[in-house]
Amino acid sequence: MEYLAKRRTRYEIYADLLDIVARKGACRLTRASYGANLPVDRAKKSLRFLTLRGFVKEAVFEDSKLYKITKRGLEYLETFRQMRRLFAALDEKILPTPPIPPPSPMNVQVRLSCPSGTVKAGEDLSILIGVSNIGEKPVTMSRVEDAIPPGFEVSAKPNYSQLQGNTLDLKGTLLPPQSLQEIKLTLRSFTKGASRLNPKLVIKDDVGRHMMLEPEPITLHVLAAMSNRVGTGYSDLDRLLIGGIPERYAVIFTSISCDEKDLLLRRFLEDGAKNDQTTFYLAIEAASVKALVERFPSTFFLFVCNPQADSLIESAPNVSKLKGVQNLTEINIALRSAFRNLAPSPSKPRRAHIEIISDVLLQHGATRTRRWLTGLLPELKSRGFTVTATVNPQMHSPVDVQAILDLFEGEITIHEKLQRGRTRRYLKIKRMYNQRYVEDEVLLAKRALEL
Repeated sequence: MEYLAKRRTRYEIYADLLDIVARKGACRLTRASYGANLPVDRAKKSLRFLTLRGFVKEAVFEDSKLYKITKRGLEYLETFRQMRRLFAALDEKILPTPPIPPPSPMNVQVRLSCPSGTVKAGEDLSILIGVSNIGEKPVTMSRVEDAIPPGFEVSAKPNYSQLQGNTLDLKGTLLPPQSLQEIKLTLRSFTKGASRLNPKLVIKDDVGRHMMLEPEPITLHVLAAMSNRVGTGYSDLDRLLIGGIPERYAVIFTSISCDEKDLLLRRFLEDGAKNDQTTFYLAIEAASVKALVERFPSTFFLFVCNPQADSLIESAPNVSKLKGVQNLTEINIALRSAFRNLAPSPSKPRRAHIEIISDVLLQHGATRTRRWLTGLLPELKSRGFTVTATVNPQMHSPVDVQAILDLFEGEITIHEKLQRGRTRRYLKIKRMYNQRYVEDEVLLAKRALEL
């Protein structure tokens, strides 16, 4: 019995580790080792054991591994303290530590509410977590775990909080006795379906005791994105557009020449062809779309405007070879010939991409290019086409570029930023006439676009 009094059992060691982790909220290994009076290697082994059994969980913050207590760990700690007091009452020689008077209970209630549990994709959803302290002592609100359900992102949160993964750190916000505080979150999702919101509020009393409170969970429903949209083939862009480009819109991409732009537009073309949507592509080169020409002979149509077209690609029913961009009438004739083979009333959206605008602008100038597009764009849209185009603003004067841009209902830009000595390219919607869209910018990762 004397031996037991001098040396801790493994259950006492686990309790000491859980206690220091609970009191710190998020605890590093060295701090846990020091607080539990254990060598670092033994503390690490014990924390690993507790993690595997669900008593603590690991998190990474600023390249450091942190340990956080779970609900199961809190239950163990509270049970251990109760058993310790019982052992002391039976035979104080077993555990000579005098009985610890139980702290006054925390009397806190938490309620989860949502004015509208059903929204359309891309719309904001307001969440309220109401916390009432009806006790006689203040409590500290530590964090809200599982604050973000799968498929959602946070568009607004309290300014005193910080988001770490799907945990909302409340920075030890004080909740006085007999008071109420609302934690307001604004969520947004672009994924159709139902998600269960089941947040867990961790609070602490004035003696360092933690408690986890779980309000009644609610189910959030996200309806389909806006109808009459044409997907771009790139989910991040569709998210910004809240579903895709509006049908029969003409949208222009302003971008320097770069791989990311080419990969993005190839996705747009492939998405149309593989979904059995008639897809037109007007370009100078053909190398990047040879595979599409061969894979989708009935839906993908290539118009090569190049004097060397015969050497660029083999002849096929879905390939039109033109002498170049010098003769705009020839391009119009080739398009009208293709129109005659289409059904007058399309059952599915159609799409067209015009890659030759910068070449036409250099060859014919702004006035004639504008006149050509003024006739072409309405005709394409009247036949059920959603039109995209590209122009390189660095190749032309700002006046010439502006003469072209205002012919399109929407403009999407790919721009560069220098970050940490490395050039990165971002995608952003600059305007979309009479349509809602997300004003964020998205990093264009070449590897992701290639998938």
